[in-house]
Amino acid sequence: MKKIRRFIIPSIILVLAVLVLIPTAAFGKAAKSTTQEFVIHAKAYEYTPRVIRVERGDTVKITLIADDVTHGFILETYGHEIEAHPRQDPPSSIEFVANQSGKFHFRCTTVCGPLHPFMQGLLIVEPYNKLPIAWVLTLFVAFGSVVAAQRWGSDPKKNPLVSDRKFDLTRIKWVDWLVKQRWFQYALFVPNSFFFAVILLAAFFGTPVGNANFAIIYVWIVWWAALKFILIPIGGRSWCMMCPLPLPGEWLDHRSFVKKGRERPLSIARKGWPKSLSNVWLMNIGFLAVALFSAIILTRPVATGIALSLFIIAAMITSAKYGKRVFCRYICPVSGFTGMYSMVAPVEVRVKDPEVCKHHTDKTCITGNENGYGCPWMEYPGKLERNVNCGMCTECLKTCTQDNIAINIRSFGSDLFVNKGRGVDEVYNGFIMLACALIYIAVYLGPWGVLKDMANLASVPLFLLWTVIFFSTNLIILPGLFYIAVWLGKGLAEGKMTPATEAFAFVPHLWSRFTLFVRRKPQEKSKRSTSKATLQDGKLPSLTRLFTDYGYSIIPLGLTGWIAFTVAFAMVDISYAIPLLSDPMGWGWNLFGTADYGWVMYAPQLIPYLQTPIFLGGLAVSIYTAYRIGLNHTTDKKMLTRSLVPVVILLSLFTATFFWLSV
Repeated sequence: MKKIRRFIIPSIILVLAVLVLIPTAAFGKAAKSTTQEFVIHAKAYEYTPRVIRVERGDTVKITLIADDVTHGFILETYGHEIEAHPRQDPPSSIEFVANQSGKFHFRCTTVCGPLHPFMQGLLIVEPYNKLPIAWVLTLFVAFGSVVAAQRWGSDPKKNPLVSDRKFDLTRIKWVDWLVKQRWFQYALFVPNSFFFAVILLAAFFGTPVGNANFAIIYVWIVWWAALKFILIPIGGRSWCMMCPLPLPGEWLDHRSFVKKGRERPLSIARKGWPKSLSNVWLMNIGFLAVALFSAIILTRPVATGIALSLFIIAAMITSAKYGKRVFCRYICPVSGFTGMYSMVAPVEVRVKDPEVCKHHTDKTCITGNENGYGCPWMEYPGKLERNVNCGMCTECLKTCTQDNIAINIRSFGSDLFVNKGRGVDEVYNGFIMLACALIYIAVYLGPWGVLKDMANLASVPLFLLWTVIFFSTNLIILPGLFYIAVWLGKGLAEGKMTPATEAFAFVPHLWSRFTLFVRRKPQEKSKRSTSKATLQDGKLPSLTRLFTDYGYSIIPLGLTGWIAFTVAFAMVDISYAIPLLSDPMGWGWNLFGTADYGWVMYAPQLIPYLQTPIFLGGLAVSIYTAYRIGLNHTTDKKMLTRSLVPVVILLSLFTATFFWLSV
């Protein structure tokens, strides 16, 4: 009964808060109808004013003036459309009655430059109350998640959404037969290789107009949407299973395509590759580099072609020098975020019985045999506990002579609670993904032209400012806020704050101390967390250890942020892909009769309603994850809850920021 009261009373308070926050007009108070006139100036890639506000029932007259090149204007949901040319007299205008409340984007319909698909502004028709409601829902979900974590976190078996049971797909005979065939992975490679060949041809020889080029649309919209909607959250590292980028390098190394070819000893890769780089820091740096220049890479076909070509060349060089998939394991930026987010996925490759591996001395899963290669990712399946470093290439299923490898279906997020293997490098990967999701939403889905100019290298000073903002947000601001939250939580839980001079001792000598910080041992004799943790009543581990472990709680929130971002741009721009099936180069072809299919927004009014549960679901899972991780550090639930209060507040603030940028 006490637990019920603890849940109901705050719920009533939150409902009352909703009633207070919703504007009075939301309950149907009629507003006097007036005529509102707006003159909107359009220039690449911004409307001025970028946000206009009216009352429901107002008559709205919009006059569009093009300041540089021809621009269009279409108002979603309402459907009104006009076009303006420079020095047009009289200027184009539309007039309509704002009879629907809400927030509506208006977008450019005429190609005006590389960032044309992201040029937009906002019409807000009052009463508009989605944002305060979303913030109240954030508080409600945050509180409910803490209650649920307290109830189910300590005993996951009681959680109806979590189960320790797994289903082995290889128990299905045809699945077991299929994944053990040498041609299986190459059957996936072939269609992807064909598409990547078309992508590279289009990138270098097709039209320079991004939204009319196969490379831009099918890499950054179609593939990206498939990656975020299906391949990562459902399939884990299934993209790595079929990615064609390492294929040329593997062919050079193996001197064979499908049949088992040459295989160099694992020691060449392990001894040759620098130990200081045997982590995800290169992936982090690579992703930051791509993201920093994303406005160029995502909109210029040649830039996309150069980026993909550099990935292929890097994979070839590392394969030729070290063998194995060193590029995929330590360098590829896509592999970095795929690996981290694959911990959430419900699929895994694991051994069926670890005891069988212990007594099997041949270890053909590492050394390889006539049926296949030793693990290209340099992992030992017998000790594999997380998806992070497993590329799902299925070689271990082919080489295991004991039939002891399985492809399991399991509960979502199982790897997040595995202590072994945690490190600050991975945590920073999570913060980079979260920060970039926030930045991408602001730049590409927001109405702020100055951000687009910064990212688009409109001028050197603006880009330098953008670089400072970008790296500060990724490497200092978000991780710093989280570190402060962990510091406050530790002090709140223990009743005594760690002195700031000790907690932030690395700040005065940031660069030199940064190196020590990322290499600092989470435990006395290990660079990474082990599977067992020592519990000390009344005391929590060091700040570094707490920062590292609690840092994994931001992974679900970051993933849902990317999914919500992808929902927004895919529903608006995915129609660009249809005509490119017939004219991939933008040369005027019409191979399949779809070249004349126009740009269409698919139900843009539904985007906020789809994004809201996505954001809230990410917040709930992140809070639950933090609580489950915290149980490794203390058995005192009150102490644990106090330590998480600042972390939960920060996670809620991140979610509120997503809502502010999106809803």
